[in-house]
Amino acid sequence: MPTPTPTNKWYRVTASPSLRVRDGAGTNFSQIGSVLLNEVVQEVDANSDRSWLKIRNADGTLTGWVSSEFLQLTTPTEPTPPPDEEDENWYRVTASPSLRVRQGPGLEHESVGLVYFAELVEKLDSTLDGTWLKIRNQEGSLVGWSSSQYLVSVHSPEPIPPPPPATVPDHKNKNWYRVNTTTLNLRDAPNLTGKVVGKVSKNDVIPALDDSSNTEWAQIQKIDGLTAWCSKTYLVQVANTRPDSISQSIHTGITYLRKDLTTPRPIVVHVMAIDLQTAKLEFLVTPPSKNGGDVLCTRTTSQFLDEFKLHVAINGGYFSYLDASFDPKKLCPNGGEPVRISDYAASRGNIYSKKKTWQPVIYIGQKNQFSFNTLAGKVFNAISGDRPVVTDGKVVKNLAALAPAPRTAIGLNKNGRWLTFMVVDGRQAGYSEGVTLSELGELLLSYGVHTGINMDGGGSSALVIRGFDNKSRTLNSPIDLGQPGKERRVGNHLGFLVK
Repeated sequence: MPTPTPTNKWYRVTASPSLRVRDGAGTNFSQIGSVLLNEVVQEVDANSDRSWLKIRNADGTLTGWVSSEFLQLTTPTEPTPPPDEEDENWYRVTASPSLRVRQGPGLEHESVGLVYFAELVEKLDSTLDGTWLKIRNQEGSLVGWSSSQYLVSVHSPEPIPPPPPATVPDHKNKNWYRVNTTTLNLRDAPNLTGKVVGKVSKNDVIPALDDSSNTEWAQIQKIDGLTAWCSKTYLVQVANTRPDSISQSIHTGITYLRKDLTTPRPIVVHVMAIDLQTAKLEFLVTPPSKNGGDVLCTRTTSQFLDEFKLHVAINGGYFSYLDASFDPKKLCPNGGEPVRISDYAASRGNIYSKKKTWQPVIYIGQKNQFSFNTLAGKVFNAISGDRPVVTDGKVVKNLAALAPAPRTAIGLNKNGRWLTFMVVDGRQAGYSEGVTLSELGELLLSYGVHTGINMDGGGSSALVIRGFDNKSRTLNSPIDLGQPGKERRVGNHLGFLVK
C-alpha cells in the first residue's frame, strides 16, 4: 500500500517530555519511537475522526501514529542559520538526552523546561564564575538558566576524547556458579596449602575465570576485584553467561545484588541491602570543608569513599555552585568546586545546611536508626532527597512523568531493619536506558522497601565499594557529559563502614 502524500500541515508536540509514536491509530498498537516536547512534525494521514494523526518527523527518520490531543497546529519552522563566526553567544547542548532549564542559577530553582542534546541555544547572561548561563532556545519560547558544564561554545575546538574508563568486568563469556556451602575459603593457589585470601558465602553467584585447567579447583573473581581459587565441590553451575540476577555478600549483613531487565527497555539495577543491626556499622554524610563553614568541595563518590575510608557509598542530594568570591584554590586546595547543599544536611552532629524545603529529609541516628522527615532525638547525620517514590508500601501516585534516566534511591523496609541503596544505570543505549520515577518506585517495592526516596540522579548516580586492594571500585556505570564510566563530582554523599 503506498504511503500517503504528506500534507502541508505542521504541528508542535505538547506532551512532556515526549510523545509515543505507534504503528497504528490507537494505544493498542506497538510503540515504534517517540517525538520530543516542542518538536515540529508533519501530518501524513489521519483516522476518520482525526483523534489520531499519522506524522513524520522533520528529518524523515520516523513515521507513525500519535494522539492528536498532544499536537498543536503550527507553521513549518525554518532552521536558524548557523551562528556567524564572530558571534560568541551560541552554545550547543552536550547533556544526553536533555538539559534542565531553571528559573534561576542553581539546582534549588524550579525547572521551567528542557533543551535537548545537540540543540543550539543563545547565551543571554551568566553568573560571575560562569558556572550557570542564562539561555534562550532558537524559537524564543524558553528562557532560563542551565549549568554551563553541559553547554559548549559552537566555536570551541572539539575536545580530545578521554581514554576508556576502567570498569568492573561483566564476564559475559564465563561460566557462573552458585556457592552451596555456608562459607567457602578462597586461596591464592589451587590446593589446600594455598594461603586463604578471602571467602565467599552461601548463595553468592560468581564467575569462573578458569574452571577447566584443574579438575578440582576453579579460579573465580569477586565483585570487589579479588581473584582467587576455590574448591569446585561446593559450586553449582547456574549459567554459561552472566545471569540476569546475581548476588554477592560484601560483608556479614551487607549484600550486593544486580538485576538486568529487558522490558520495558534495557535496564540494569544495582542494589546494596544493608542489615542495620550489623555490628560496628557506622554511617557518614559528607562533612563540610574545614575552611568554609557551610561550604563543601565537590568530590566524586569514589573520592568520598577513599578519603573517609568507607566500605560503600552513593551520591547524595542537590547542591548549587557558588560565585567567584568563593575561591576554589583557597577553599578546595585538594580539588573540586566550592558548593552549598540545596537542602537540609548534617554530618556527625554538625548541621551545615539548615535549609528546610519540600524535599524529604533522611535522618540517621547515632545507633543507625533511619527516619524520614520526622526527627527523634538529636540530629546526627541527615541528607535530603528529591521526592518520595514509595510511602506505606505503595508507589506514590501522580509522580512527575519524567523521561527514563539514571536514578539513585534510598529505601527502608517496614520494620526499619533493612536499608536499601539502589542505583539504576541510564542514558546508555543497548546497556541500560534508565527508569521513570514510577518505575523506580516499583523496583524499590520489589526489594521489600516500605518507604523510598529518590535522590539526585542523572549523571550524579554512582554506587561505589572498597575493593580488595582498599581502592574504590565503581559497581554501576555512571555517565557524565555523555561519557559512560565517568563519575560526576557532586556536593554530598552517604556512605558507611563496618569497623
